[in-house]
Amino acid sequence: MLLLIFLRKILAHKTALFLYATVVKHLDQPLNIVIDDKEIVPLNEFELGWRFEKTHSPDISEYEKKQIQPVSEMESKRLNKVIDYFEQEYNLREKFTQTDWISANAESDEKIERFRKQLELTLEKWEEEIIITWHRNITLKTTKKVFLKYWTDFLYPSSDDVTLISEKTNWVMFYNHVEVANIWVRISENIKEE
Repeated sequence: MLLLIFLRKILAHKTALFLYATVVKHLDQPLNIVIDDKEIVPLNEFELGWRFEKTHSPDISEYEKKQIQPVSEMESKRLNKVIDYFEQEYNLREKFTQTDWISANAESDEKIERFRKQLELTLEKWEEEIIITWHRNITLKTTKKVFLKYWTDFLYPSSDDVTLISEKTNWVMFYNHVEVANIWVRISENIKEE
């Protein structure tokens, strides 16, 4: 029995090392993070699904709610093995450039809109879906449009420390519970050649 447990731990460690090595090997080019569609769970079964209910977010449509796709705990853990790499600043320095910390304050409509506009400007050249993770076991995928429109439902001050990453790893955003965000964007080949 102990041998079986030991072998499982080794296999799990080797799988994590393989995923890490794959990410490192392919970081020169955007890595496409693919979610297993069989691992998408209903929003009403998602731990943070209440944030998108009509009582909390009255303007969200059923169509928009369908664009918010939570994943199972197992899929979340798998995705976070890849996301872990991008959460380390030293892994981003050569291939990404970062913004200054941006105020993500939601205390007034003006400040909400200001942050939304800063995000739109920074992320305008990418139209890819976003993977958002709060913890190793709490992750979802959504569209950039839905995230930008309802960012205050995805990012809560004083409680959330969140990592957002584009599915093609062209950018990573770190939101801190003190209402600031930092965005790292991939340096394009055109910029390097200039």
